[in-house]
Amino acid sequence: MNWRRRTMYIRKEISKTEAVKYFTDKNDEYKLDLLGGLSDGEITFYTQGEFTDLCRGPHIPNTGMIKAVKLTNIAGAYWKGDEKNKQLTRVYGVTFPSQKELDEHLAMLEEAKKRDHRKLGKELSIYTMDDDVGPGLILWMPNGTIIIEELEKLAKETELDAGYKRVVTPHIAKESMYITSGHLPYYAESMFPPMEMDGEKYYLKAMNCPHHHKIFAAEPKSYRDMPYRIAEYGTCYRYEQSGELFGLMRVRCLHMNDAHIYCTKEQFAQEFKAVNDMYLKYFKIFGIDKYVMRLSLHDPEKLGQKYVNEPELWLETEELVRNVLIETGVPFVEVKGEGAFYGPKIDVQIWSAIGREFTLATNQVDFAQGRRFKLEFTTQDNTTDTPLIIHRAPLGTHERFIGFLLEHYAGKLPVWLSPVQVKVLPISDKYIDYAKQVSLKLKKADIRAEVDERNEKIGKKIRDTELLRVPYMLVIGEKEMTEGMVAVRRQGKGDTGTQTVDEFIHAISGEITERHDN
Repeated sequence: MNWRRRTMYIRKEISKTEAVKYFTDKNDEYKLDLLGGLSDGEITFYTQGEFTDLCRGPHIPNTGMIKAVKLTNIAGAYWKGDEKNKQLTRVYGVTFPSQKELDEHLAMLEEAKKRDHRKLGKELSIYTMDDDVGPGLILWMPNGTIIIEELEKLAKETELDAGYKRVVTPHIAKESMYITSGHLPYYAESMFPPMEMDGEKYYLKAMNCPHHHKIFAAEPKSYRDMPYRIAEYGTCYRYEQSGELFGLMRVRCLHMNDAHIYCTKEQFAQEFKAVNDMYLKYFKIFGIDKYVMRLSLHDPEKLGQKYVNEPELWLETEELVRNVLIETGVPFVEVKGEGAFYGPKIDVQIWSAIGREFTLATNQVDFAQGRRFKLEFTTQDNTTDTPLIIHRAPLGTHERFIGFLLEHYAGKLPVWLSPVQVKVLPISDKYIDYAKQVSLKLKKADIRAEVDERNEKIGKKIRDTELLRVPYMLVIGEKEMTEGMVAVRRQGKGDTGTQTVDEFIHAISGEITERHDN
């Protein structure tokens, strides 16, 4: 059928009995499988010309609105994302109302390929994966570990200033704790199977919060201790389906910039606002200009199934969060049915420099866990109360955030975050000793520097260093060695002049300390 001919899409609600008969006659096992999870009132067919299919919709009114089409890719995909099912072929395509918009989109896709974090991660020796280790389990190489350490340093400084105390928790816990928290059974499908020891079941930690609740409960608390803020870069393990694993974006072992704030209801608005302000600070540091907060709410029809059955608390807590977002003026949208099982949450959506959308982190409100763990504090009038809990992770996980940064910066990380900040390039072997002296002086000033000692022409050394996205190159020849100078080149900008080593150290140290964006 010629899609260019203007044809209408016709929508029709149909009973489950009729739908099952239709696809039984067509011997379509996949549509019959989908129908198994649907009920009367949820099933619609769409017809275009002589073609009819099961579809939720909606659609554009007619095909006349489609002016440009491009099939972009094919890939293998397990049915319903489960590796136990058959592998099918998925065909990707896009349509636009004009050729110009399609061309712009395709140009963006080409740029995105160049920025693919999986490609850059390999080229820049950031991380690797190995079949013997297992899918979705990242091995961080020395360069990637430096990035991790710099992000942790930023988080620790920021959290110290904001009044957080640091904690460390184990990677496993007994089944009984996750039953208390409610993660079993609500979250069981995303957890690794239990291990059995001494008649007890132990689970790999899929989240840090139950451990943090135990730390809060370990010592008596009063209103004078509130708000009580504890933070940890905690290692968690989640069983993602193998068909859903994707580079650093979907993994099975993740290192989370996690923290929990235990506060009174009166303190909630200020604490929640402070968390939002922390997000905005990080956005400025990393040059993130476009973002939106997704306020995820509960679905009243799934209380007791997907959500804790506390309808009044749901409405009250959602209103608290909504009011803070309105008062602080951050852009946000509301989404029904995507809250955490214990309370509403905010998913932070950000866009990279080329307009690709990422889910960075989450900020969750919890009215249930405090009571489940019998968390209490003594109030000013000597009664007891249960704290509200804020779960927050502004930098998300190392895995997802570093993947975002590689694509956002096209691998050209800011100087403070770059694994190698300076490459010293001697023009010939005669200048290697002086190059090593310069490099040593840089290292003593806490600047990450390396010397390129290869017997190569200086042009090749410069080109190779550019490909490695090293921010600064110091070229050294006879003149520089004689005068105690260095010829400075900046990534992407070329020659910026000659300086003394001390002058260069002063300039780059300021750039590093202040965490300048590119």
